[in-house]
This record gives sequence, C-alpha cells and structure tokens, in this order.
Amino acid sequence: MLSAEVILVLEACPLAALIIDAAGVIVFANRNACNLFERAEISAGAQVSELLPGWSAEEGAKVRLVIERPSGQNRSCEIVTASYPAAGKSLRAVWIDANEWSSAFGIAAREANLRLRYVIEMMPQAVCVFDAQDRYVLWNEKYASLYSEIAEHLRPGIAFEDILRISLSSGAIKEDVPDHEAWLRARMDKFYRPISQEEHRLKDGRWLRYDDRWTPDGGAIGIRIDITDLKHREEWLKQLFEANPMPMILCDGNNLEIIEANLAALQFYGFGRSEILGKRACDMHIDGQVSQFADRLLRLEGDCEARTVWRQKMADGCERHVLIYVRLLHDGSERRLLLTIADVSERVLAETEATRLAHHDVLTGLPNRMQFYKVLREGLRAGNCPIVYCLDLDGFKPVNDTFGHAAGDEVLKMVGRRLQLEAGDHMVARLGGDEFAILQQTGAGDEADLARRCIAALKAPFIIKGLPISIGVSIGIATATTGIDGEVLVQAADRALYNAKAAGRNTWRISTEEHVAVPRLKAH
Repeated sequence: MLSAEVILVLEACPLAALIIDAAGVIVFANRNACNLFERAEISAGAQVSELLPGWSAEEGAKVRLVIERPSGQNRSCEIVTASYPAAGKSLRAVWIDANEWSSAFGIAAREANLRLRYVIEMMPQAVCVFDAQDRYVLWNEKYASLYSEIAEHLRPGIAFEDILRISLSSGAIKEDVPDHEAWLRARMDKFYRPISQEEHRLKDGRWLRYDDRWTPDGGAIGIRIDITDLKHREEWLKQLFEANPMPMILCDGNNLEIIEANLAALQFYGFGRSEILGKRACDMHIDGQVSQFADRLLRLEGDCEARTVWRQKMADGCERHVLIYVRLLHDGSERRLLLTIADVSERVLAETEATRLAHHDVLTGLPNRMQFYKVLREGLRAGNCPIVYCLDLDGFKPVNDTFGHAAGDEVLKMVGRRLQLEAGDHMVARLGGDEFAILQQTGAGDEADLARRCIAALKAPFIIKGLPISIGVSIGIATATTGIDGEVLVQAADRALYNAKAAGRNTWRISTEEHVAVPRLKAH
C-alpha cells in the first residue's frame, strides 16, 4: 500500500507513472498514465503486459516503445524502470515519457532510504516538499542545482522564508528583485495560497513556471519547470500571428468577445485596436447574419473549414463577402476560437457577373433566349396562363448595310429600352439578331394593346450620330392555358409573327391555332 504522500507526488508528476510488483502486476497508476493509455482508470491488479505488450521491466534500462492506443493516435515513448523499496514487497516504478516537447528523458536515479526522496529524484522537474509549518522536508538535486545560491543552506526543517532571505542576501538570486521586502512579502503571500501558478523570467533570459500546491496534511509541494523553449515558441507564434497577411481574430469561445486581432484584421475592418477589442466576433456581420454566425461558433465542437460565404460590414459602412476558417483552441481550461478571414468579394462579384452574363444578352443587357425559356417554363409549372409576344424588326438589315454594324448595335440597344418602357413589369428578352420577345405571365388584359404600343414606340426615328433611322416591327402573339408546352407556345407565336409580316409588316397577329389553348394530353 502506497502512502498518501507518495501518491500525491506521483499524481503531481507530469509523466505517466506505474508502480508494479515482481510479477508485473500493477499496484498504482497515476492520472497521466490513465490519460496516456486512454482509460478512465487503470485498476490495481491488472498485468502491466496488457498496457505494454512485449516490454520487459529491465532495471535501469531506457527503452523507446510505441504505445498503441484505442483512438489510433499512437505515441512514441521512453520508458525507464527503477527499484522502489517498500516494506515487505519488491516494487518497481515505471516512468513513461510521452511528452513531445520535453528533452531526452534523463533520470539520475540514486538509491535512497526514504521512498519519497527516491521518487522526487526521478522527476525531471525541480521539486521541493514542505511540512505544515512551511519548513523544508525534501528536495531533489534539480532543485538544488536550480537555486545554487541556497543549495548549501538547504536542510530538513529550515523555514521557506529563511531560505528566501538567504537567497536575497546572497546577491546571486536568479530573479530581478528591485525591492527585497516587497518581493519577499509578495512571494510569501503566493506561497500561502492553496494553489499558485506563475511564470517568471530569470536574469539569464530563461523562463520558469512556479507551481505550488497545498497537500492534504497542511504541507506544500513546489515544482519548478523550465519553460524557456515554450515561451520562445509562444513569442514566435505571436509574431507569426501579428505578421500574418490574412486577417486573424482570437476570441473567447464562450461569449465570442474578441481577445486579440492582428494588424491585417485592423486594416481589413478599418477599426482601431481598442475598438475591435470591444466587439464580439459576430458583430461585423450584417444584421440578418449576426445571430446565425454566433450560434454556429458557440456550438462548434471542432475545427471548421470555410464553406459559407458571409457578408460583413466594415468601419466605413461598406460590405464585403468573406469566408471564415475557425480553429478551436484550448488555453488550459479556457475555450478559444481562432478566426482567419478570407476576402472573397471580388470572386463573388465575378461569379455574380458570370451568372448574369450566362442569362443575359451582352449587347442589350436583356434576358437572353435561355433565360426567357427558363422563366416561361417556371410560369407554366406554377399554373400561370402566359402570353408570348414574338417581335421581329422590319427594315433592320438596311441599317447595318447603310450605317454599319456599330450603328445597328446602337439601334438594337435603343429598341430594347423602348420595349422595356412599354412592357413595364413584363419580361423583355432578346432571342438573337433582331428578334425580341415579351413574356406576360398572366392572360389578363388586352393582348393587342401591348402590341399596338410597341409598334408605336418603334415608329419614332432612332437618332444615331445626328442621323434619323426608321424601322418597324412585326409581332406575333400566342396565348396558353396551364399545361401547354413552352416550346409549342413560342412556335405558335412565331407563326403568328410571320402572318403579321405577310399582312404587310409593322402590324401584329394573334395565333388562332386550336392546340395552343388546349391542355397537354395525359399519357394513357
């Protein structure tokens, strides 16, 4: 049975630790071991071979082994075994280092009579143990080496405050201390807290993390971890964040308040740093998207690739289309979200324009033949009874022959505008060449009235470079009831158009074909 003090130290150790007996049966496993092997707990009595198949507990040997885990995220680890003296039992301590950030595992294990000293000597961090009267009980060699100015004064029973004063008076204290008494009071105040975690920069540029915790018996354990490499990486990442050309925002994952924004984000949105830090990550979205975007972020359970194009407002009021990549981060117990914003406004505008051009005539800007038939079919499916007007210009060919194609193009554009004025809400399309069409979605009203107005509108001369150009138009009209095929309806209007041309041009005719007003027959 392990003592409470030993268990406390084992649980405080950042390595995975197993205590096994001579038969390879597990006596104790700390929480880091459970996490490494992805188990809720590792029961005493289990065989160590279940966790480390093929591994043999050779005394003092350092072995590298790949641990296979249920998640499939296997870990390469270094394993060291050492004797663990216990009353009436022969135990061994198995230390497993799976931390990718740590340096090569080095343990200067020494035989000792006190079990707790033996354990802390094996730990890679500087460790010290205090009793309930704030007096030193144990410390390892790493601790003595770290604080070389007080090493010769360390002895069981000396008060922590006395050691601090010795360190101050030595003049060799590792920290920068401008005011000795103020520093001493602050240090003791932190020492008396149940848990104290801080980071300190030493004079030589190294960084240490202080982790002090009370023990159940009223004592305390202090651990000192060299985090210099970690701080250097943090500084490098901070610089990478700030210098990144992509706008980036770091926000609180619980309330979406912006914690930090890089220079590119400030320039992109046009806000000052103090302004943007007072906002939430969703506040730049247009009104209709604020709650939608916030809800997605708050429910996020993992990284999110950008698929939705959002619209955001800049400081000057203009809008931009963006894609937002989200990374879920954990800063200790805090949930953080890193947002990377990609401006796709030009792409969206280009796609919109490409879509428009695919359905519109390049010259006149009117809907083209494809768009005309699409809207006609949709109207028929919706149960409308549309009216189709097919228009063909009279006397247009001589315009091209006499005045040139540039003048002819100007006439076509002017024809389109005049037809739109007469058609009002009805669709005017250019089917090609000098052929136009008008689609009236319902059959209400006098079909002939619109035809007369269009003919009258095109009788007025078109002034091109100061010269009057006169043309006319012939119009064919076809009406339908629900169920008529769109192509059939257009063909009927086209035949009526040619009847109008045969009747002397510059006039209109309504199709009288019987099948145009008859619904499509159902298949037997």
